[in-house]
Amino acid sequence: MLVAKKNEIRKKRISLRLSQRQLSIKAGLPDNAICRIENENFNSIYPIRAKAIAEALNCSIHELFEEI
Repeated sequence: MLVAKKNEIRKKRISLRLSQRQLSIKAGLPDNAICRIENENFNSIYPIRAKAIAEALNCSIHELFEEI
């Protein structure tokens, strides 16, 4: 499992001018997934979801998530 670096996700998302909803959709996740991640409503996230978010933001998983 991975823990999100919520500030890094937010910075990357904003730099690409994406809303939370837009990023969720681009990553193939439920509409509110990024909102929940950025607001720390998830204790951990599955690697497959982390990979989808990283790909949608054009960066590596390790930039946005830490292993627990």
